[in-house]
Amino acid sequence: MHTASVVPSGVATMTTTLSLRRLWTIYKRTAVTRALSKREMANIQLAFYSGARGVLKVFAHLIEHGDYEELHETIKRHGRQIERIRTRRPRVRGH
Repeated sequence: MHTASVVPSGVATMTTTLSLRRLWTIYKRTAVTRALSKREMANIQLAFYSGARGVLKVFAHLIEHGDYEELHETIKRHGRQIERIRTRRPRVRGH
């Protein structure tokens, strides 16, 4: 059974599928710049996943209301931001 793609023609897609776990790993690598206690890291992870759930709820709302154009624009915008984070090398801090 062949299913049609929901991605409009001409729209670039990310070559890898990013799960929330993978996004968390990327976030930790790029955003956490100092040693944290286990409690601090747990709080940051909880905030990250809470934010991710909020984003997924917005996506679900757009789908429920048939606003696919806005959904695709939002996904593309966030995809570009994620790619910038993934490709950004850690900044060297001067002393």
